[in-house]
Amino acid sequence: EQSLDRLQQVVKQLESGELSLEDSLKSFEEGVRLSRECQSQLSDAEKKVEILMGQPQAGTVPTQPFPQS
Repeated sequence: EQSLDRLQQVVKQLESGELSLEDSLKSFEEGVRLSRECQSQLSDAEKKVEILMGQPQAGTVPTQPFPQS
């Protein structure tokens, strides 16, 4: 949540138009990093939900244990 909150702050700063070009670039870079971090956390959470729901992840082949002899 902290990353998302910070990302929203960065977006507001960039949209305000009050930053210098250099500060805008730095904020943009931070925003990209935060966006990737949030996306990664969301992806991890989705995988956990899929596991908890018992559904195989998209693009994966479900596995089965070998039969015992």
